[in-house]
Amino acid sequence: MRVVRSLLTCLLATAATGALALPATAADSGSGGVQRDLDRLVRGGAVGAQATVAVGDGTWRGRAGGATRSGDAPVPRDGRFRIGSATKMFTSVVLLQLVGEGRVDLDAPVSRSLPPGLLPERLGERITVRMALQHRTGLYDVARDLPLGREFVRTRFRHHDQAERVRKAAARPLAFPPGTEYGYSNTNYLIAGLIIEHATGRPYGDEVRDRILRPLGMRHTRVPGDDPRLPGPHAHGYAAGADITALNPSLAGPAGEIVSSPGDLDRFLRALTGGELLRPAEWREMNRSVPAGEPGARYGLGLKTRKLSCGRTAVGHTGGIPGWATLAFATPDGERRVILSANLADWPADEGVGGPIDAVLDDALCG
Repeated sequence: MRVVRSLLTCLLATAATGALALPATAADSGSGGVQRDLDRLVRGGAVGAQATVAVGDGTWRGRAGGATRSGDAPVPRDGRFRIGSATKMFTSVVLLQLVGEGRVDLDAPVSRSLPPGLLPERLGERITVRMALQHRTGLYDVARDLPLGREFVRTRFRHHDQAERVRKAAARPLAFPPGTEYGYSNTNYLIAGLIIEHATGRPYGDEVRDRILRPLGMRHTRVPGDDPRLPGPHAHGYAAGADITALNPSLAGPAGEIVSSPGDLDRFLRALTGGELLRPAEWREMNRSVPAGEPGARYGLGLKTRKLSCGRTAVGHTGGIPGWATLAFATPDGERRVILSANLADWPADEGVGGPIDAVLDDALCG
């Protein structure tokens, strides 16, 4: 259940299934296994799912289940979805670009790159920018304070102020002394977003748009802020029996708010691994990783590393936000890539979705 545990905290037996196979390429080699994984994912707790598997320029697309619980329509081809913590890759890329420009020092205390008073002075001097990007701060995870069940449904349109959330998290006891261990905490990426804003004088979302989305032509990707809508063709997510497709994404902010599509995320992974977004020095820093507490799993700077059954390495990120689970990984050379989005029947996600999601990653990149 590695993927389930690493998401935000971390039933349609007769639903339509199907895949769109483009002209035969190497991308089709693992498609049969991935399609079976998608069908298992729907049986295990997802309403529907879509996946894109790419090898070079060849692409296979599959889907299972439905766009809604009624099962009247399939998941839209290349439909939009909330990517959850895969947002962290975008936030990290922008911050590393600022490092390359000499505007942020990766190994300097975060207190030098944040507005005064955001963190207690002694704490701000002990935590470096690198520690924040690598989840080695020991800071309390703000995601633990989000309501669940019917309370989440009732409050899902509430605005969340990121600076205030960081202040409250910093007032809680540390899980461990900064720099001594790895401990996944979304608070770290709220800090990363605030560092970007302090360094540039602009909202972090504007920097993501101008530095990544527009140059790559990612027309179906947006940083929504407080906008609760999910524009364009999309499936629906659920929690506590309610449709929660519309929600205020500020609950995740720079740690998990982005909306995208499989095609756009594939374009992002190709650009990231192909050297279009980071210079070699910053790309090396992004890949410098530490053990992430699970066999074969490591964490760099906003980048997860997984060792696959075939011996290959996968780099990318998982994502979870109420209503959706995401997988976006590539081999380090970018030759093989996989994007998965599952619209969920409940939140927190049923544990039954974990095995099939892990299997999609392995079957797609090892096929």
